[in-house]
Amino acid sequence: MPNIPHLERFVAVAEELNFRRAAARLHITQPRVSESIRQLEEELGTQLLRRTRQSVELTDAGLAYLGRAQLILSQLSEAAHIALAVAHGMRGHFVVGFNPASSYEVLPRLLRQFHDRFPDVSLGFEELTTVERESALLQNRIDVALFLAPTISRPGIRQKKFLREPLIAVLPDDHPLAREPEIDLRQLRDETFILLHSRQETGNRARVMYACQQAGFIPNGVRQIDRIHNAVSLIASGLGVALCPASLRLFVPPGAIYLPLKDPASKFYVEYGISCRSEDESAITAGFIEITREVGRSMMQEHDSSLTS
Repeated sequence: MPNIPHLERFVAVAEELNFRRAAARLHITQPRVSESIRQLEEELGTQLLRRTRQSVELTDAGLAYLGRAQLILSQLSEAAHIALAVAHGMRGHFVVGFNPASSYEVLPRLLRQFHDRFPDVSLGFEELTTVERESALLQNRIDVALFLAPTISRPGIRQKKFLREPLIAVLPDDHPLAREPEIDLRQLRDETFILLHSRQETGNRARVMYACQQAGFIPNGVRQIDRIHNAVSLIASGLGVALCPASLRLFVPPGAIYLPLKDPASKFYVEYGISCRSEDESAITAGFIEITREVGRSMMQEHDSSLTS
């Protein structure tokens, strides 16, 4: 069976059609190249090259053998690349758990950058509630999870905040305040608020309740829903109002509008975080977390620019 050096030397000569140039390309002596070709032809029992003092030509057998030899060497190179990529955590399968609020802008931005940086990593996704998130991490069903702070810190899980995003109001488009450029949250004190159920997303509910308290009231009428986009759909039907992260404005069903809040004290915001297993030191996880920092910085700069423009 021909060995790899024989194949490499044959391919070099076949591509260069010159023993001297092939030897220089391989950084070995010309006699070693000639000896490899001789041994290869003996093992195969056929002539691969016609050699004269002036030229080197491939026989029909040599031409057929060249294509297969090039393919074998290419596959060996790819195999080595894959092995190194796996060893350095640059290849594999990576599962992201996400909360509904992140799916409109935050998650797409993260995934776009992640794919550019880790093109050989396949991605999986799982939408999770607050209750489901920690168990999914600890059971190795997912590798990282996006969440809205505040949230409970569990043993075996580390978490990091990466983005602060303004809260905005969602109103029916026929609401008396709908034509205002921005509103004071106190103007909504008598409205029915649509809130995520606490078991779905504690962070979102906590930040909305905190914002209302800072505005001097606690919502009297509350409707609870299980997904944040359901809140916008109910509002479009005229069944209440809500506060949501600014990125949700990308979801625009007919009948609902988004309005910024007058917030001189900058108290009306939500914070996104990412969590992973404490012992997870993989390069893929570290890379994803670094991307969340980059995306978070970029989005906060964009929010600051929109507020000052």
